[in-house]
Amino acid sequence: MIQQQNLDVKDLTNAARIRQVMSRVKKNGNRYIVTENGEPFALLLPLEGSKPKKLDKEKAWQELFKLVDSVHARNAYIPFAEVEADVDTAIREVRRKRK
Repeated sequence: MIQQQNLDVKDLTNAARIRQVMSRVKKNGNRYIVTENGEPFALLLPLEGSKPKKLDKEKAWQELFKLVDSVHARNAYIPFAEVEADVDTAIREVRRKRK
C-alpha cells in the first residue's frame, strides 16, 4: 500500500534519515509532504517509471478475507446482540458529537 505522510524538514537533518526516506519513496512508492513549522512546502514522490508493482487484486481480496475471518474467529464468543448494542451506542455517540 502506498503511504502518504507528513515529514518535518527537521527530520531530514542527517544523511541516514534522508537515505531512509528516499529508500521508502523508491522501494514502496511512499509519498511525503515536507513541512516546516507545520506548513507544507514540498512533496517527495516516486517518478512515474519507478512506481511499485501493482498488487494482484485476487491476492489482495484473499488477504482481506483472511483478516476478516481472523477477527471473526477471535470474537466468536461475543453474542451478536451485544455487538449490535455496542455498535448502536457508538453510532449514537458519534451523532451526538456532530450536533
